[in-house]
Amino acid sequence: MARGKQDDNSPAGNAARASIARQQAEHRRFNRGNVDPADWREADPNKVAALIHNITRHGFAVRFGYTRDGGAFAVGIVGDGEPTTHFIRPNESIDLFLDSASEAYANLITDTPPFHDA
Repeated sequence: MARGKQDDNSPAGNAARASIARQQAEHRRFNRGNVDPADWREADPNKVAALIHNITRHGFAVRFGYTRDGGAFAVGIVGDGEPTTHFIRPNESIDLFLDSASEAYANLITDTPPFHDA
């Protein structure tokens, strides 16, 4: 049985892999028409706060981040069944996503009452 090529775990090998990953991420963003990576500073802070309020008042959790290559927003929601992660490209409106998700959780009817209503 032939053995596959072993990974080069030297500093040079790790640097080469990181360089290749960066180049691939840049090419993916370029091919999708969004050269600039996602940036949470572009999101309306009031819309982020509203989403946090409307999700956590039901005892759910929300996390904000980026895809591994930094090319898209990632919003994870835990608590209403299986955890889900929504991916929003930077050429899509993050504020529109925040509005629609916030509205959905504001109108959510669950068996357990919200922790508090403002």
